[in-house]
Amino acid sequence: MTATPPEALTSDPAAPQIAQSLAEIHSKGAGLFSQALVMVNGDLSFDEAHSYKTPVAGARSGGTTRYSLTETKDASRSYQGRVDKAQARMSKQDSEVAVLQEAWDWIEALHSSFPHGAHIRVVVVGNIGPCTGCKARLKLFRQDLIGVFGLGRVIVESVYDTSQMFITKDYGEKYEDYEAETTSTVSTTYGYEGATVEAYQPPGAPQSVSYWLYQVE
Repeated sequence: MTATPPEALTSDPAAPQIAQSLAEIHSKGAGLFSQALVMVNGDLSFDEAHSYKTPVAGARSGGTTRYSLTETKDASRSYQGRVDKAQARMSKQDSEVAVLQEAWDWIEALHSSFPHGAHIRVVVVGNIGPCTGCKARLKLFRQDLIGVFGLGRVIVESVYDTSQMFITKDYGEKYEDYEAETTSTVSTTYGYEGATVEAYQPPGAPQSVSYWLYQVE
């Protein structure tokens, strides 16, 4: 992504933490990685009592039941009505699955201790935007948070810093549909059409750090 002029720099107070998270992700080298930043009432301490930064997760780290969309007996949490079955199966081990589970576990354990009327913001940071299946998971995660905090008190965002806002790729389905005895080619889109460019200027740095940001609805 190109350098951003100073007048376009973000005023987001979490921008330094987002930039740091992107740096941590890129330090992992080649591969697909994600991390979630969980902030309650805008707290940026990440002391695990008032806000939380999940470990960086890589590809094939997912598969947990709550956000896999494929491994739950609860029909209301399945892929049906959310995303194509092949999309869900192909992406069930993606890094976003793991970090959403980590974030949810922290929230579930501590939310009863949060102040009454607390609001929450979760930024899911990655070096590549979420695929079609993981977009559905982010929506499900947001719905879970609304159930805990209430509508109007939840913000879920996706941040990534690939050069393109979104890109579509075709894959031969790795997981055969054994019920139909077929395989198929799956087209999935990484990142969001309509994401905005945000930029942060680290103190003393020669140029800004820029990234795409999309607020999940």
